[in-house]
Amino acid sequence: MSPEELRAEIDALRVEIDRIDDEIAPLLERRMGLTAQVAAVKRKTCAPIHRPAREQAILSRLGTSIAPEYLPALETIYEAVFRASREIQEGLS
Repeated sequence: MSPEELRAEIDALRVEIDRIDDEIAPLLERRMGLTAQVAAVKRKTCAPIHRPAREQAILSRLGTSIAPEYLPALETIYEAVFRASREIQEGLS
């Protein structure tokens, strides 16, 4: 392939990545909104913010639906999501 063809291929792939990112962002926003609702219930019941067993259960469930080589990336991404969720909950406590 010529350099121009390679650039065109990369550009096409990046367009698809951008489309996926455009789908992910609203879902993350929705998830964070639900996290805020969970925080409200936890405040009422004095439940702890951090529940490592819940986080591990989520990772285990999601890990069954992706290729094994992507599992470390999934864990890294979800660790950031969990951390952001805890920060939201702690900020609302």
